[in-house]
Amino acid sequence: MDARSILLVIAKTAAKIDVQNALNLAAEANDHLAVLVAAIADPPTISDYPVGETWLDNRDQDLARIESQVLRCKEQCALAGLSYEVDSIYPERAWADAAIAARALCFDLVLIGSSALLDPELKRRLISGVLFDAGQPVMLLPHRPATLRPKKVLLAWDGGLRAGRAVRAAYDALVAANEVHVVLVDGPHSRFESGDEPGTGMANYLAHHGINVVVDRIASCRQPIADVLVRHATEIGADLIVMGAYGHSRLRERIFGGVTKSMIDQLTLPVLMAH
Repeated sequence: MDARSILLVIAKTAAKIDVQNALNLAAEANDHLAVLVAAIADPPTISDYPVGETWLDNRDQDLARIESQVLRCKEQCALAGLSYEVDSIYPERAWADAAIAARALCFDLVLIGSSALLDPELKRRLISGVLFDAGQPVMLLPHRPATLRPKKVLLAWDGGLRAGRAVRAAYDALVAANEVHVVLVDGPHSRFESGDEPGTGMANYLAHHGINVVVDRIASCRQPIADVLVRHATEIGADLIVMGAYGHSRLRERIFGGVTKSMIDQLTLPVLMAH
């Protein structure tokens, strides 16, 4: 993806590989990189001592860790010689999604580092804020090297609008790839998709843009779809998975669709999602 500005979100306990991954991605196209150290603050307590004191101590510790992480990130980014900025965010749960969405809107692509993915509350708020509130594409980074110029891509295709948006978000990565596998699990999901065979319409679209396309139609055999996709990605040696993200709102809490949540929970290679 030929992004002009990239936002990396990491936790206050981030490992250096998160920042190094983002620096490598930014260096591929000499893009600007912004690093955001994020943590979710507990709401203030209204009880008397010692609960109130405990809350203040936890808050001070969080802020100290965030500040320390910001300094480490600045040192690491400065050594890379790229355009960069480092900031932090520490919203309370009640408005965390909105605060994260506001930051995400100002960038072309949002990366979520492995450290943030290990924090269940932060992970949920980040993905909800970026994907569903801001409507921005997001790349999830496992604890391994990543690239925006993959050699082989698995495109999880169901003929739906969200999968189509993921294709547009990942367009430059798809063009750069040596091979793109359009993967359909359990046949067609959209009766309106063009072409005589499921996946033909998208395969033709990609081929018209000079992309080497392979259509893989796979039966799940009653296995979870996410498991099938991850296993197939491993079998073909994919460097990146591209897919649409599904979710719905219930009682003001964002609930991820089954396949989306499963893919996030068992992340083994970079996944680019769009809603």
